[in-house]
Amino acid sequence: MPLAPVNGISLYYEVKGSGSPLVLVHGFACGLRLWDPQVRAFAPRRRVVTYDVRGHGLSDAPADSAAYSQPISVADLRGLLEHLKIKRAVLGGLSMGGNIALNFAIAHPDMVSGLIIADTGAGSDGTAEWVAGTHAFAEVLERQGLEAFADMALANPLFARYLAQGPEAARFIRSCLMTHRAHGIAHTAREVLAKRPTIYALEAELRRLRVHTLLIVGEHDDPCLKVHRFMADTIPGAKHVLLRGDGHLTNLEAPAAFNAAVRAFLSRRGAP
Repeated sequence: MPLAPVNGISLYYEVKGSGSPLVLVHGFACGLRLWDPQVRAFAPRRRVVTYDVRGHGLSDAPADSAAYSQPISVADLRGLLEHLKIKRAVLGGLSMGGNIALNFAIAHPDMVSGLIIADTGAGSDGTAEWVAGTHAFAEVLERQGLEAFADMALANPLFARYLAQGPEAARFIRSCLMTHRAHGIAHTAREVLAKRPTIYALEAELRRLRVHTLLIVGEHDDPCLKVHRFMADTIPGAKHVLLRGDGHLTNLEAPAAFNAAVRAFLSRRGAP
């Protein structure tokens, strides 16, 4: 089983294909299976790296809540790239993973040849309500366990449009949600999601960012629409793509359109 020793823990990762690296960071409570449609699409021409973020899937889930934070997530990603001897990569992330990827690019722009940010920034608006929701997730995880958390998560509007595709979508998401340890997801909710800075708080850093950037957001991803527009207006030269009819999980809801946007971005003149 491929494990990278990073910052005192082990991160589980998978590598498919060969060529220029494309590293993808998953969303909260999803795990690396979130990226299956993109791995299939891009591994024939690229070295596609996916991994379970600390607290998720087959990666270690420390018992101490102090072992979780946004800066630690960024440091873990750097450690993984160093373990794989990747000096520079196209980096992508969705939702929580987009937040990690964006903050990584701010901290280590020399290691990022291209940046793909999808459906990112929930909690930047309505922050108090967002924080209360993340704490509610953590409390359910700690008191009732993963199954009750999965029921609660599947009732969240962020999943609604993907789940509307039918039973197969519901089975896939539930299987993703059930692959973790409850305390790892609870700590991630409280220490990462609830405490990370809003995207708006990064305005000065975003204006200085000189990394080719693609922004993808679903038309019905209400918590992320305004903040994606802000990123498009703030990051120099950013390409903004709105996927009509889609919600929060654009890479799963519309994989063909999502992959087409990424493929066009990667082939653009001057892009990696």
